[in-house]
Amino acid sequence: MSSPVEVFAHRGWSGRHPESTRAAYAAAVELARRTGRRLRLEGDVQLSADGQPVVVHDATLQRTGGRPDAVAELTVAELKRVDVGSWWCADPTPEERELITLAEWLQLVAEARADGVDVGVAVEAKHPDPHGRDVVGPALEALAVHGWTDADLPARLISFDPDAVARAGVLAPELPRSLLVAGDLGPWADGSLPEGVDTVGIDHRLAAQHPGWVEALLARGHALHLWTVDDPAEVADWVRRGATGITTDHPDRALAVLSDGG
Repeated sequence: MSSPVEVFAHRGWSGRHPESTRAAYAAAVELARRTGRRLRLEGDVQLSADGQPVVVHDATLQRTGGRPDAVAELTVAELKRVDVGSWWCADPTPEERELITLAEWLQLVAEARADGVDVGVAVEAKHPDPHGRDVVGPALEALAVHGWTDADLPARLISFDPDAVARAGVLAPELPRSLLVAGDLGPWADGSLPEGVDTVGIDHRLAAQHPGWVEALLARGHALHLWTVDDPAEVADWVRRGATGITTDHPDRALAVLSDGG
């Protein structure tokens, strides 16, 4: 059955391939192609030393590349030479080994959409940049290349930084935006969100600790996106409780739950 709940492949299909690599995103695209289901691909964007948006979660390459360098201190060419796959699997393919840029990620999605695959992106702007640079502007410029800064198109800008979310609203007022919340509910404990933002993305464990907040958020008409939900039973539970977005390392599992009716 069809479902209004969107599934977001966390850093690509990161339960099957090294996160944030071409292999992880290509596998998620193929999952959407094979199942005929809508799938959104989530990724973290920060700037390289030469100011190019690249898709990588951590501020440094220690965890995924085995070296302490900060992403912001290396050029794209230098980042491309770092093996970001061997930490995850013993013999990574070239597509599992190489970090990709935002432009490359979006091109992969654009080509899939041109081929009839219902895929889109959730671009997380990582703030603050260690050099004080604006990440939102370059991310939106990359989306604009494909005409993806309007409503009802396959893109969303997300961030933990309320200022980044607000800036995206100024630069691309029609683009859907999500405020991400972790650690505690902070100023949003009453179920409110910043002006012009109607979606919150939150750690499902934190949301589970605050059922009253979930009810208040939904009562205000806001949308609830949960991360990172990998257990099918938890996916089904959150869908029953009103979640409209599930971010997961295992998008195949989430899609299977939704196919069964949640």
